Amino acid sequence: MSANPVQHPKQRLYGERIIAADETVEGIGRTVTGIVLAPSPPVHWWIAFAGACGLIVVFAVSLVHLWAGNAATPVVSALAIASYDWWVGIAHGSLLVSAVLLLAGVEWRCAVIRIAETVALLGAIVAGFYALLPLGRPGWLDPALPWRGAVGLLPPFGSPAAWDATGLACCIVVCAGLWYVGLLPDLATLRDGAVEAAQARAKGDGAGRPPSLLRARVFSLLAVGWRGSAVQWQRWIEAYRAIALLGALLVIVLQAGASVELAGSAPPGRHDTLLPVTLLVGAVLSGVGITGALIVVIRAVYALGGLITRRHLDVLSRMILVLGLASLYCHVAETLSTLLHGDAVARGIVARGVDGDLAWISWTIVVCGLLPVQVFWLPRARRSGLLIALVGALVAIGTYADHVMLLVVSLQSEAVPLPADANVPGIGDVVTFAGSIGLFLALLLLVLRSLPIVSIAQTRQLAIAHNAPEATAAVAAGPDDTDVPIRQIGAAFATEKSLAAAVSALLGRDRGFRLDACGPVPMPGVFAALRPVEHPIRRTALVSSLAGGFGFLALCLAGALWLSPLGTGARLQASWPFFVLPSVAVALATGTLAILVTLLVRSRLPQRSTAIEGPGFPRSGRNRFRLTAEIRDGMDDAERIARRLAGLPADAGRPSAMRRVPR
Repeated sequence: MSANPVQHPKQRLYGERIIAADETVEGIGRTVTGIVLAPSPPVHWWIAFAGACGLIVVFAVSLVHLWAGNAATPVVSALAIASYDWWVGIAHGSLLVSAVLLLAGVEWRCAVIRIAETVALLGAIVAGFYALLPLGRPGWLDPALPWRGAVGLLPPFGSPAAWDATGLACCIVVCAGLWYVGLLPDLATLRDGAVEAAQARAKGDGAGRPPSLLRARVFSLLAVGWRGSAVQWQRWIEAYRAIALLGALLVIVLQAGASVELAGSAPPGRHDTLLPVTLLVGAVLSGVGITGALIVVIRAVYALGGLITRRHLDVLSRMILVLGLASLYCHVAETLSTLLHGDAVARGIVARGVDGDLAWISWTIVVCGLLPVQVFWLPRARRSGLLIALVGALVAIGTYADHVMLLVVSLQSEAVPLPADANVPGIGDVVTFAGSIGLFLALLLLVLRSLPIVSIAQTRQLAIAHNAPEATAAVAAGPDDTDVPIRQIGAAFATEKSLAAAVSALLGRDRGFRLDACGPVPMPGVFAALRPVEHPIRRTALVSSLAGGFGFLALCLAGALWLSPLGTGARLQASWPFFVLPSVAVALATGTLAILVTLLVRSRLPQRSTAIEGPGFPRSGRNRFRLTAEIRDGMDDAERIARRLAGLPADAGRPSAMRRVPR
């Protein structure tokens, strides 16, 4: 590793580096893949996994007890509904943060964006699982929830409960798409590392197929033939950013839909004009809080201080501080507006929150959600991993209490008759929530064990931009006998700039051969030099989104017209504006699926992933930039290409090593 960093105008923020000075392209791959390819998990992983499974087992026992008839019809409490909304808020907040950071091109996102994407996906999955449980489910399967529009029967077609299910399904699709596309180059790096480990073990044992080859098969299937070519990288960037844009739009659409649903309901406490902003800020704050706490723990446990530096901690704490101030503004403005302009009922709710039956909820919001973030005004506190983890957990608790407060105020009105104990948390609610936390932790630990939790490709970009280039390993010269027919000429380069210069020099004079350029990071300069004929993925995404959205809208209108003779309530839902927001959500999910299919089909990745054993494994440009010239006309072309590459200036395209591959 190189210890002499190249001075870069953006490499420091408040005295902290964005990446350690000794981190290199090869070292980053070795560090992150070593966590996944280790023979067995460490002891602390097993302890944490056992604890998470213990929570799931406790929940499963209580669920069996309920299904066995030992409990009456479950009492739906505010805690149960708040738990679902809390998980949805975490998913929305983490998705929005990761998408905005990617679209803005923020450098420091590279080491933390994978964790945010994982939190978004797992939060959405847990919310979906939580919603289907018979204890505290939020409404689309429970006939006893009048605040969701379901009275006596299952929710009618077009009810808010049905749109909750549609929005959550779309959120899972978009989160999974963003997560998988970002993971694609890293899966190829894992595939290469698993192949090398399997080959090394086979040479050492000298018998049979090594066990680790199974991992290489799995990673090869998941990486679908990724080689790290310049064209693949360009498609990856376009697909990644397109899905990020769709994800950000989806969060806004779903939050807007929730706000419209609340504003159009009868119960009090849901009609404040600042409530949509409060919900969005709370969702992002909870997502950033959970993500920050997990980043600190992962950094400490796996010794990733060189990749997740104190600069990342500083920026994360500043984000929590800004979002906490925004949440504080929303709560103070809402309280002052109620005291100055509210009616007697609204002012009574504020009084109950200060010193009454709602005080335990409102003071939890203040003590956990609003006050702890103020510690990040201190520079030393912003670099303390322990404080960031503690404050991140506290703000998540505060946002949870905020959801409980909204639901309790709404459900304690005379307009919505509920049992007397409907808002009292029961043992079933607590066990269900603990089980959801156990499920989230178990899934997270499995991801930590199976996949890179830090983006290898994006972190390598930081190392190339901010650290001195590492010495390129020498490549075997290969056979130089001029009587041997040459099939390919391979060349290695230290930087993308040199590779782009070599491509321009070769294509500028002759196009009688096929060039393929591969590298460990995106190569826009090489892609521009190759000048391939490409059709933007954005066009396919736009057409697919429009088709999916209008198709879903047509189905909704047809269903509403078919149901309209059944009752007045169904007729009221036959208006097309009622279906706009769900149709937009479906359109965004359809666009995400179209981008995934287009990325794989147009790159012809599935065909390249069929050979998955030994030398048949596809290889990516792991640690250096490579150029391959496929010879078509004969040996004369091979020698001409070799001489042309060797004659390039040292600082403008001359390869550091060259190899001739015989036929």
